[in-house]
Amino acid sequence: MARIKKARRTGIKQDMTPMVDVAFLLLTFFMLTTQFRPPELTPVNLPSATAERKLPDKDIMTVTVGAKGDVYLGVDAQPTRDRIFNNYIARRLGEAGMGAAAVEDSARKFRLAEGFFIGDGSDMQRLATNLETMIIQARLAEPRLRPVIKADVSTDYQYIKLIMDIFRKTNMPTFNLITSLEALPKSQN
Repeated sequence: MARIKKARRTGIKQDMTPMVDVAFLLLTFFMLTTQFRPPELTPVNLPSATAERKLPDKDIMTVTVGAKGDVYLGVDAQPTRDRIFNNYIARRLGEAGMGAAAVEDSARKFRLAEGFFIGDGSDMQRLATNLETMIIQARLAEPRLRPVIKADVSTDYQYIKLIMDIFRKTNMPTFNLITSLEALPKSQN
């Protein structure tokens, strides 16, 4: 009887070239579409808290206070920043003798800025006046703004009290504090 030859089985070979192509396409896509976190106005080491409450998604006005008392004001929406600049800052720059080209350049930078410098602790009265004026202008530009304080853990309390007093004076009695979340202590049974 004649032997039947079995066909020799060869292993499956997969071409990995398409897989590598897909991996590099995905890598390129994510590299090109990723938005990096914008640089902070001033480094802030947040205090910790156990309460967890989410910040509003939009219409946020953030007052940032650095460890040395540098105060910055930021508004999240670009149209609101445009209205603040056009209604108040552009007029003030024009009164100060700035040319139209310089005002336009300032408007472009202001439009893209996360926030702007209000003052430092060297002159508390001037800081209070500038901050109050800018908060009023921000509220005129967008009445639905919700105030948020982002302060360094080592910031002197006088700055926080000043900001809270200005919020109360400008009819904004409720505000949020930005903190880092601390783990709740485990309850003992």
